Amino acid sequence: MGINVSLANSQAGSIDGQAAALRDVANGLNDYRTALNASWQAEETVFINAAFDRIVSELRQLASDLNSIGSDIASVAAEIRREEEAREAAERAAREQAAREAAAREAALREAASKSK
Repeated sequence: MGINVSLANSQAGSIDGQAAALRDVANGLNDYRTALNASWQAEETVFINAAFDRIVSELRQLASDLNSIGSDIASVAAEIRREEEAREAAERAAREQAAREAAAREAALREAASKSK
């Protein structure tokens, strides 16, 4: 049984969806940060903004990593399938060659047997 490329692509799509969800969370945090800064002015906002920036940056990096993983899953699945198809073709060619050689040997034996009669 070979690799299921369709399933791998589906899983890669699911991972890409999770990456998009992380980006949405990062955007929501940015919106919240903007709203917070508009309504609250204090010395602490510098630290809060730094924390927001760090979290948003990490979320975006995670989203990027997930997209990369999803892409890798899809491309590796396709590569494995191509390798499986090449191996199947080589095995088929070897079987066909063996069948031709067996047929040639059988024909040679028949010819030799008919000459000896």
